[in-house]
Amino acid sequence: MFDYSKQIEAFRQARVRLSSSFKEKLLAHRQANRDRLISRLSSYIPDAKISNGNFRPQGSVAMGTIIQTRFVNEEYDIDDGVVIPRSQLRDADEVDMSALKVKEAVRDALKDGRFSRQPRLFTNCVRVFYADEDEEKHHVDFPVYRSWSDDDGNKFRQLASEDSWVDSNPTQVNTWFDGVVEARNSSTAGWGTQLRHLVQLLKRFCRSRGEWLGLLPNGLKLTMLVAECQPSYNARIDVAFADLLRNIEARLLTSKVIRNLAHPDQPMLTRTENDDNVQALLDKISLAVEQIDALDAAENDNQKAARSVWDWMFKSDGFFKDYDEAAEAQKSISRSADRFNVTWREAPPWTVMQLYAASIAGRWADSGNSMRWQDFPNDGAALPKHISLRFCCQTDTPKPFQVFWQVVNTGAEAASARNGLRGQILQSTTNGAGGLQTREESTLYKGMHWIECFIVKNNICVARSGPFVVNIQ
Repeated sequence: MFDYSKQIEAFRQARVRLSSSFKEKLLAHRQANRDRLISRLSSYIPDAKISNGNFRPQGSVAMGTIIQTRFVNEEYDIDDGVVIPRSQLRDADEVDMSALKVKEAVRDALKDGRFSRQPRLFTNCVRVFYADEDEEKHHVDFPVYRSWSDDDGNKFRQLASEDSWVDSNPTQVNTWFDGVVEARNSSTAGWGTQLRHLVQLLKRFCRSRGEWLGLLPNGLKLTMLVAECQPSYNARIDVAFADLLRNIEARLLTSKVIRNLAHPDQPMLTRTENDDNVQALLDKISLAVEQIDALDAAENDNQKAARSVWDWMFKSDGFFKDYDEAAEAQKSISRSADRFNVTWREAPPWTVMQLYAASIAGRWADSGNSMRWQDFPNDGAALPKHISLRFCCQTDTPKPFQVFWQVVNTGAEAASARNGLRGQILQSTTNGAGGLQTREESTLYKGMHWIECFIVKNNICVARSGPFVVNIQ
């Protein structure tokens, strides 16, 4: 099978995993709601005294398996359990408050006039809504627990369900998952980390088409299948994912029951021995395995065939095509890189993954105040000294991002001038799209010089323009 692992890993980084900046936004909303509860809950339950230590992050955000949404009707789900001592949840007659009364108090404490939709009670949580109509649509769920210990030191946790308190451990799934990751990483370096990556990729496959939403199992069931069926570690993520799909197919052909591996004593996650959504998952994975198996044929041992299969798998919206074309362009740049190999040229300090396109356009005028600017090409005819230059960069990189520029001078005149041999990478004074326009320079030294633009997200250079050469006579 043609090695397509770099492309899939780049796709996972750019289009599957949640960016650090957006994750920070989600967590900031979570913290804002925590702060509301901490400051207001005692107004509704006088004895309730909570702090950040009472909260227990749950779900895919806590496990590091959350993925980007793709369709407007998808919604990010942030789960944050709040655990309150049972002794604080009593009414004026020292009688335990009902599950409903406690959830109502939490709901009322979370209300805020700035919300377009006020928090609502759901079966097992109180939900706070954000961004109802755009790609950032999300909500924060607060499952509510009461805790206590008996005289023998046994600890108990109960969840406020629809109309009663039910035994439940708010951290058991996360603790189990983190333990599996740690144990597998201890066994084989990177194996546990790859577990998270495979969960993300399987979720993306299952949400790759709008008509599949609601048809296939939820994230918890998929996570259990990946943990059960994960193949041995393989440095090639394409091979690891292909083997995972084959293992899941074989597993579901044997049994379609999915159990909660974190709670082996509890009933199975599936409702029956042949749930419709599990059968649908088997059908989709069988189609995927058929596509992957075709890559083993000699005539398909090439980049074009691999791209076709993986694009079918994840519906990359052109990402794989753009990546391959950008990589080919980078190879072309590298082949001519000898003339750019000067010792004072600073190397990029970030990991470089050409996930998006970037290109520079140049203009010149007699002075910076001129109203008559003229375009000039990359590596074109030599320009005269002492004229003004303006550069702008275009990129399809989605915001937010940082912009860095690098100007490199060469030649005897630059070498003989004080600080003439420039080569530092400097951040634009304006980040984001504003940092792309305009970089102003002037022509001072005879010779070949160049400027390059770098686009950085989450400390990864996701796009670089390559050198735009300016020849000076």
